[in-house]
Amino acid sequence: MINGMNFISKIIQDIQKLESTDYPWISHEKLESLESLINDHQEGLRNRKSLIHLSASAFVINDHLGYFIRHPYLHTILLPAGHVEPNELPVNCAVREFHEETGYTADGPLGKLIDLNLIDIPANPLKDEMAHQHIDFRYALPLADTLPATPELPVFRLSGKDAPAEFQPYFYLDD
Repeated sequence: MINGMNFISKIIQDIQKLESTDYPWISHEKLESLESLINDHQEGLRNRKSLIHLSASAFVINDHLGYFIRHPYLHTILLPAGHVEPNELPVNCAVREFHEETGYTADGPLGKLIDLNLIDIPANPLKDEMAHQHIDFRYALPLADTLPATPELPVFRLSGKDAPAEFQPYFYLDD
């Protein structure tokens, strides 16, 4: 749990570490733009009613297969993900959402930030949510050696070639 400026400092530090990686999908311009958005919208980042807030996704791979879910509103195959809650770090959100949505457990302390994206989210009248944007922190997390619980959503284990194109480059991390 982390609040206020410590929270912003921590996520900016994580972005700066990400910038020093050699991941082929990382762009300095994209990270700089997202860091600027974070600094400009500090107060609403963990408020689901703001126009820009944080989300976190979990990329978990086991036996060369990644874990994916079918999003109930967007009706597409995505990484398990969700909104970063007040007093929660993005990595903890990714671990929590992975468990809730798939029933499996990921090992958060061993996770690493692998990507950051800005995602346009359409309005959802059922949840009384207007169109907004997510700054999505994507983490590679190892699967914990625990028995699965009941998942909230349909779960798919896909190979790199069968995964949605957006996520295929992440499978290079398994090499």
